[in-house]
Amino acid sequence: MARKKRTNPLLLAARTYLRLHAPDLQAAPLRLRMLDGPPGSPSCAVAAETCQADICPNGVPAAVAESGQCPVRDCPLRCSVRLLLDRRGQVLQDTRSSVHWS
Repeated sequence: MARKKRTNPLLLAARTYLRLHAPDLQAAPLRLRMLDGPPGSPSCAVAAETCQADICPNGVPAAVAESGQCPVRDCPLRCSVRLLLDRRGQVLQDTRSSVHWS
C-alpha cells in the first residue's frame, strides 16, 4: 500500500499566512518556486492569484484564469500576492499586486 504524499511544509506556512493576512486568497492555488541565494536570503517564492472577472475582457477562458495560468502579465481584474519565505517558513516579504508572478 502506498504512503500518503506529504505536503511541503513551506506550502503549509504560506497557506497559514494567507489565511491570516489575505483571506480573499486563501483558496487560490499556490505555486512554489525555489530560489538560490546566499545564507539569510529568501529560499522560496510562493505566488497565489485569483481573477475577479466573470467574463474576461481579454478573451481568456475562466478555467485558465482560475488555474493561475493567465497569459496576460498585468491585469487590473487580478488579485495576486507573492510571498518570499526563508528555509524555516517565515515570511520575509509580502507583495500584493495585479501582476502574474511566474
